[in-house]
Amino acid sequence: MTGLRSQLASSAAALACLAAQPALAGSAGTTVAGGTVGGQVAAPIALVAVKPLSFGTFAQPTTAGTMVMAPQGGFTTTGGMTSASGVAQPTTRGAAAFTVSGTPGASYGIYGVASVTISNGSATMTVSQFTTDVGLAIGQLGAGGTSSFDIGGTLTASARQAPGAYTGTFPIIVQYY
Repeated sequence: MTGLRSQLASSAAALACLAAQPALAGSAGTTVAGGTVGGQVAAPIALVAVKPLSFGTFAQPTTAGTMVMAPQGGFTTTGGMTSASGVAQPTTRGAAAFTVSGTPGASYGIYGVASVTISNGSATMTVSQFTTDVGLAIGQLGAGGTSSFDIGGTLTASARQAPGAYTGTFPIIVQYY
């Protein structure tokens, strides 16, 4: 037991020596530096609809078809819409136009839905495949904090679509990217 006591006493003495050692950073070697911190508050992004997406007036199609309105304003037709839109009509067609404002130089993404239904009472048509003239649906605000973009889409009409004015809305969302 004496050997064990001796070992315990030696270990206790060693621990006491370690505990009595000064800290590595003494007051003579202390220095203070200030770190920096920052943040930036972005101006709220805002979206304004300037002009509606309009497929114009067209004759009642005898067979189903589509009209594709490009964001740049041109249009193409398929099926029964080829002859229906060939009939001279007094209204204009065109892509929707939007204006975005916010933090100058900021990038933004444009998001929407796959399709919407427009109606005339109980009669409906579908507008789908919305497209934008902004590459990859990502725009950038100019030096003045504004930008604009246009949106087109595809209107699908049934054979003998009921005559009348069809209306509806489509949601467009912009957010900083």
